[in-house]
Amino acid sequence: MVTIGKYLRTKRFFKELTLQQVVDNAKTSYNFSTSTSVLSAIETDKNKIIDGELLFVLSDLYGIDLDELKDLILKNLKENNTRR
Repeated sequence: MVTIGKYLRTKRFFKELTLQQVVDNAKTSYNFSTSTSVLSAIETDKNKIIDGELLFVLSDLYGIDLDELKDLILKNLKENNTRR
């Protein structure tokens, strides 16, 4: 299963951006504050709850289609709910 964190990390990798560059771009382009530690926690699946605004910022920075992101999130929810 591809988690949202692994998916975002892969997208960032292919954009050739460091975590610090993402933080800087989020601040300058979107006036949105985040940190490398928050992004790292998301990418390593340590933070399961992701701020909605951050998802929109990352989607735009990485060129992610929002429908693709929605489908991944819903798929993960369904798979995780069947394991309980």
